[in-house]
Amino acid sequence: MQLNQIEAVVAIAETGSFRKAAVFLGRTQPTLTKSIKALEETINLIIFERTPRGVRLTEGGEKIYKRACTIMSDVRALEDEVSQMAGIDGGHIRVGVSPVGGTVIMPRVLQQFRRRWPRVEVDLLNVMYPDSINMLREAGLDMVIGPVPTLDPHGTVTVEHLFDMDALVVTHKSNIKRNFTRLDDLMDEHWIVLGSKEGPSSLYSGAFSASDGKLPRAFTNCHSLSSTVAMIAETGAFCILSQQLFDSIPPSQGIVRLPIEDELPSFKLSFLTQKSRPLTPAAAELAQHIRRRAKTLVRSGYSSDGPLE
Repeated sequence: MQLNQIEAVVAIAETGSFRKAAVFLGRTQPTLTKSIKALEETINLIIFERTPRGVRLTEGGEKIYKRACTIMSDVRALEDEVSQMAGIDGGHIRVGVSPVGGTVIMPRVLQQFRRRWPRVEVDLLNVMYPDSINMLREAGLDMVIGPVPTLDPHGTVTVEHLFDMDALVVTHKSNIKRNFTRLDDLMDEHWIVLGSKEGPSSLYSGAFSASDGKLPRAFTNCHSLSSTVAMIAETGAFCILSQQLFDSIPPSQGIVRLPIEDELPSFKLSFLTQKSRPLTPAAAELAQHIRRRAKTLVRSGYSSDGPLE
């Protein structure tokens, strides 16, 4: 198995065509076809199957593709590291961010980072758990800032606690139940979950565990803060947000906090990296800026948990 074959697998899978992949890689289509055929014979596995619209990965090909993506990501990271060690300003860093990470932490972080690394390309991807963890493990991300459930400390991901964020129940100011104080009284209302039910919104279930373990009968999943706010404003639905996210919503949107007396869980904002994949010099410096920004926020009273451990 050769590196150019691994590169070809990724290109074909992502373009859906041998012809487009050949153009992208600067090779001829017959050469690319011959290379993939040789790879399939070597591993005794069909990677691609032809369809009327191009090609697609087989079940086994999906596994090969994911591994190939990890390998190519490591190759690019190695190239970036060698260049940066030689004093060359360049490279690529991919950061998965939650709404708080993207709006509160990264703007100031990038301002500081650009003083040393003005030419490094930084991609900020709005992604939440569990997608963020999966992308990190598969080398689709270099680091993640966001709330995550407790992970196995002996797993492949390093989790650094940044700070805690208090949870609030919110709705639109036009909702006649905006002053309700008990979760039990809101069981039959329309609820919206920000993110995946398997992710930080699992705290949503936790908030109702004190109410005999019952859950609202209907709710909607939104995967962006702007969509969530728009849905609340239009439908008068209820939602659990962190205090920090609530504070970031303009008052003109009419989103208000309910005076809930029940104890609500807190969101733990964390910084995640892959244990087995060392950061490039530029990425390591970006990580340090992220940690310093979090400490500054804690000292300024932004979080609910006091000094960082």
